[in-house]
Amino acid sequence: MSSEFRPGALRLSLAAVPRRGRWFAAKAAVIAAPALLVGLVTAVAALLVARAGLGPAADGLSAGEQARGVVGCGVYLMLMALFAAGIAALLRSGVATLSLLVPFILVVSFVIGDATGTVADFLPDKAGQLVLRETYDGSLGPWSGLAVTALWTAAALLAGAWSLRRRDA
Repeated sequence: MSSEFRPGALRLSLAAVPRRGRWFAAKAAVIAAPALLVGLVTAVAALLVARAGLGPAADGLSAGEQARGVVGCGVYLMLMALFAAGIAALLRSGVATLSLLVPFILVVSFVIGDATGTVADFLPDKAGQLVLRETYDGSLGPWSGLAVTALWTAAALLAGAWSLRRRDA
């Protein structure tokens, strides 16, 4: 997404697709589909490797829990990719996006999570990760946590679309 904001690149794209909303939706779809596919394939591979490595100890998970983990992993990774795309469209910079998201997801979320408890459960990364856990404590369940991440993603995409419509190419 951020590569479009190099000098002249967005102008060229918008000359081909002048409706900014349609361009942004197509860009989001091109990000979402492969992210979902890669997430699902990776989750299935990880599940198979884990089951092979753990042997009989892996029989503790039901088929429903395994399916939830695989589908949830794919959806979670897709939502996080779209979240990053929305932030990139808002900030118009890949460097700024990474400078914001990497420390936020890798550091701040864990520090706040340990210090405040349930407030951190509503951060986009922590909420979505609940779908990957066998057990969960707190105010959110696996699917409601994924819904919270979806809300964060929708907000980021809306902010990115708003920014794209308001600024010059």
